[in-house]
Amino acid sequence: MPIRPRKVTHPIGSCDDEVWVAEGLDDALLGYGEQAGKTVAVYNREKCLEIFMERDGMSREDADERMSYSVAGTYLPGQIPIFLDLFHATKTEFATQEHDSRRPAGWA
Repeated sequence: MPIRPRKVTHPIGSCDDEVWVAEGLDDALLGYGEQAGKTVAVYNREKCLEIFMERDGMSREDADERMSYSVAGTYLPGQIPIFLDLFHATKTEFATQEHDSRRPAGWA
């Protein structure tokens, strides 16, 4: 499952950028974002796993391994798509959770 460049025209505005996308995972594409001044594709990671399981007949474990090593693990500095894990917390759940206000390691 290679990650290759593809020219896209953003639905917002008329910007025509080259964006690196994961071939065969178009159904999991959520949209485009910006990272370090570059436009990147943003995917629903869970949907990517479902595609591998349904289309390729993989177990969840095998699909997760493929995502981790062959797709999300591809090294393309500043161009790698984002594979987003969605969560569905209600506002009440979020407000009652304790949050660590420190930034994660590696943040400036």
